[in-house]
Amino acid sequence: MRLRKALALTAALSAALVATTAPTAGADVGAGGGRPAPALPSRAQATCGDGKSSAFPIGARIRGGPAVYRTGAGPQTWYLDLTNTTDSECTAIHPIVVFTDKARTLRPAHLRMEFDAPGGTFPVSLESSDRDEIIAVFDGGDAFPGFAVGPGGSLTVKVGLSFAPDAPVGEVVADAALVQRKGDDGDWIGEAGGYRFSVEGPEDPVEAGSLAHTGPREWAYGTGAVAALATGGGLLLGARRLRRSAR
Repeated sequence: MRLRKALALTAALSAALVATTAPTAGADVGAGGGRPAPALPSRAQATCGDGKSSAFPIGARIRGGPAVYRTGAGPQTWYLDLTNTTDSECTAIHPIVVFTDKARTLRPAHLRMEFDAPGGTFPVSLESSDRDEIIAVFDGGDAFPGFAVGPGGSLTVKVGLSFAPDAPVGEVVADAALVQRKGDDGDWIGEAGGYRFSVEGPEDPVEAGSLAHTGPREWAYGTGAVAALATGGGLLLGARRLRRSAR
């Protein structure tokens, strides 16, 4: 999907995401398997793959993340798995992760995030959307051209995330969109969602051995931040960030 056309797909995205968060939805995080991204009939043709399928060419899931992050603590690790479902190479892939907290009090200064890629470890750019989500763009500056996944291949991206001592506590949900950058624009080629965790103070009790939550829950705000990407302009915000990096 062209980023500049994201607003036109609000209804389709919302319907698809409601379906993926129904009780039959599978797990994305932890030991569970990944659920496939919804097939959107309105997905614009991407050059990644033959462009004829309505399904996303890149399958994705978030896994391995902790259930609890402590404010002021060091970074904790989780992983973003990318799988190329096509018979051609997909390049210039930039994940965009959206963090949504219930109170909408989380700000970019409260997070520190980085990712591993060929060539080193790169910082993630953090901004606020007009809906008070945190938009995390894996741009990496001029040194990072995006991830490449060969035909039928897979790639695991290691991510480090930590929260500042003054970060607000509470539950947070993370969803991701995958964008294939094309100059000043890009195609939406995949998505992953459902990583729910808690931000807690350094002295708060934690149940030993707890795992990150996933799947359906009672949250109204956690039904899919990818829909917020379209309705709130998050993908457009990500596109602007990528555009600045390309210059």
